Amino acid sequence: MPLSLLKLVRFIVPAALILVYAKLLGWMTDLWTTTLPDFEKAAYLPVVVTPAVLYYITPFREWTNAYHHKRITDRLREGLVKITGYPDRKDCYTWEKLRPLFFSLVDSDESLKQKANLAYANGAIWTSFADSTILALLFFLISMLLFYLKIDEAFPAGMIFLLIAVFSFFGSVACTSRQINIGAEQLEIIDFKHKADVEKRLNALDR
Repeated sequence: MPLSLLKLVRFIVPAALILVYAKLLGWMTDLWTTTLPDFEKAAYLPVVVTPAVLYYITPFREWTNAYHHKRITDRLREGLVKITGYPDRKDCYTWEKLRPLFFSLVDSDESLKQKANLAYANGAIWTSFADSTILALLFFLISMLLFYLKIDEAFPAGMIFLLIAVFSFFGSVACTSRQINIGAEQLEIIDFKHKADVEKRLNALDR
């Protein structure tokens, strides 16, 4: 999957989820009705673009993905240091300082690029699960508010959103493990072909 397509997926999926969840809540409570747009043309529809932009500027996805993202970057950082056999100095060999090297190697090596495409494809699913988790939780809270306001039909809707959130969380866990495995395969290639570059970078950080 090209990076440009990944960015589009990350923009469109939250908007589509918001519309689907809003339709589900409205249908179960009989408070409103909505018609879903043609998602093949979704990128050009204001009804999709508007919630996508509003969601994009919030930190919700970042909050939801923070734990999973740290697991991935920690494995990459530790793997790069392990390639050299150097003692791990976590205060010096941080991911922020090693990240430019990692992506530079990916961009310059065709075999690493192929693995990166797998990572992008998995990443699209990974972030979609994160979006589904946080949005389902938000609709769960909305449902509970409606239930508090004496709309009894909102309670089963809330339970459905809670189940979706739980399922989506475990989907994120599975995709995180897959992303870590792809990263491990990239590290094997780096160890075989680019060990000297990693050593050079760590030596520079030691100064």
